[in-house]
Amino acid sequence: MATQRTRLGVPTRNAVDWEEAALDAIAAGGLRSVTIPSLAQTLGVTKGSFYWHFASLDELIAAALTRWELADKATLATLAAIEDPATRLRAAFEEAMQLTRAQALFIALNATPDDAVVATLRRVSQRRIRFLTAAFRELGLEAKEARERALLAYTAYLGAFHLRRQALDIPTYVAHAARTLIP
Repeated sequence: MATQRTRLGVPTRNAVDWEEAALDAIAAGGLRSVTIPSLAQTLGVTKGSFYWHFASLDELIAAALTRWELADKATLATLAAIEDPATRLRAAFEEAMQLTRAQALFIALNATPDDAVVATLRRVSQRRIRFLTAAFRELGLEAKEARERALLAYTAYLGAFHLRRQALDIPTYVAHAARTLIP
């Protein structure tokens, strides 16, 4: 979170602080756990300070989801800079397993029937699958095989989220999945 500032001895926060706190709350307890009072308490500010940045809780949630989606795009852009596609895919597997908040967000948001949330999840998933498909194509797979392999890799990635929650041996699983899925 951003450095806390004070105005007349009262802590202040910016919109990014509120968005990050909302993402943390969603990851920890789902979308229903996001309330203005609980976020204000987490941030150490009054509820009234929320309204300096957002008109409503829905506006905050939309901004937080946009922040998460942009962070996901940035991660994929960083990984895309890896020249060798096999190395890129391995790095993507490893990176994905380290992003525990992103995993928790995905699980929590997946349980939400809200159309805007579903649309965000769809965009994130489609972007990730395109990324994987492109890497598999660069490895020489035909378009259909690359897409199918990308879908299999992505579902393995999603399944690993649930395995992590059960405290199973994720590093071994990720290494095996990478050996199995990356030609």
